Amino acid sequence: MRVLNVCAMVAGSLSILFGAATSAGAAEPRLMAALGNTVLTMTDIGPKHTQVSVNDKPVFEDKESDMLSFVGAYSLKDRWIALFQADTGTKDCPTRFRILEVGGPQPSVSYPFGSCSDAAQVTIDNDILTVSMPQPGGGGEAAWTYRNGKIGRTK
Repeated sequence: MRVLNVCAMVAGSLSILFGAATSAGAAEPRLMAALGNTVLTMTDIGPKHTQVSVNDKPVFEDKESDMLSFVGAYSLKDRWIALFQADTGTKDCPTRFRILEVGGPQPSVSYPFGSCSDAAQVTIDNDILTVSMPQPGGGGEAAWTYRNGKIGRTK
């Protein structure tokens, strides 16, 4: 089993360009990443409004978080998995995560998940990606597993 640090590990042929919106007209992408033959773009449309696109086609919009961040990209056999962190700005649950899978017939986005901690660890075992993090109040560790296009809590 490989244990990957989500802040430092980016697997495979991934190119990333970080930027800031500088134009008064159309919003400029904050992030552009090439995941194999696919281009992932993250654009801040306005306050609490970030759009994520794959090959210039919007795949999801976050209109609830204070900030949506790209954590990392992971290659699983013939597809890519991008992990995003949504900082909600709320005291009771400040952080949630989402997974975006590209490489299949159509990009798919998971529902928000996590224990509200931003201290996530990613492991990959065969074709399974697991995101683990501490539970609030010292309640041990929580984990979510992404397999065959579905995410579920495993711990």
